[in-house]
Amino acid sequence: MCMKKSLTITVLAVLLGLCRLYAQQTPITDYLAECERKYGGDADLVNGEKYYYPYRQSQSDPFFFTNPRSAVILIHDKEFEGQQLRYDLFNQKLILDFQDIYGATSSLVLRKEWVEAFAFEQQEFIQMKGPEGEPGFFQLVTGGSITCVYKWSKDQVMNLSSGVQSYYFTEPVKDSYLVIEGQFYSYKSNRSFLKAFDPELQKTVKQFMKQTKVKVKKAPDSQIRHLVEYCNSLYHEDS
Repeated sequence: MCMKKSLTITVLAVLLGLCRLYAQQTPITDYLAECERKYGGDADLVNGEKYYYPYRQSQSDPFFFTNPRSAVILIHDKEFEGQQLRYDLFNQKLILDFQDIYGATSSLVLRKEWVEAFAFEQQEFIQMKGPEGEPGFFQLVTGGSITCVYKWSKDQVMNLSSGVQSYYFTEPVKDSYLVIEGQFYSYKSNRSFLKAFDPELQKTVKQFMKQTKVKVKKAPDSQIRHLVEYCNSLYHEDS
């Protein structure tokens, strides 16, 4: 993403420090609204509900990455670089971690409806309407007339291996989709991948998959990207 404006940690610290007295007497949503009124567009980022981690009794965690990762966040067409972000897959929430001027760590649940996209070093996520028309975050593998996206999730399940009732979070699970002309086509195997295409294209795509030895269920993003780019080239020729 090309940076137009960025909000540094220093600006965040000053903003929160100036709002500290107000926050002592007012709910966080009110003082954040006051910050937005005073500081304008900068509060596009520092806006949301205070976050408290509720799963201390569960094994593992609900996040895409266990620890915060540096990310770029796009809100209202404005990019914020170098933000410490956690993606809660179980609740589909984005948690912004930062330090105030006193060095204390704070966390906010960002307003999901405001976040248009965010990106870690290797993965880019966009907000879009899913297969059932519900908005959510999807990992963008590659775009074009044929787009490939992943929907990531985690479940919390009961641990039945011990005599004490406890819970743990599963490993991240992804649902893979091709999006063609607004329609979502779920795939888990080479066969279901091919079903997204018209019969006249299926034979050509199948031959390419065989030549490149692609197994979409276990293929890395780079190989999926190469495959979908090839499919896009065929799609343009067929148009």
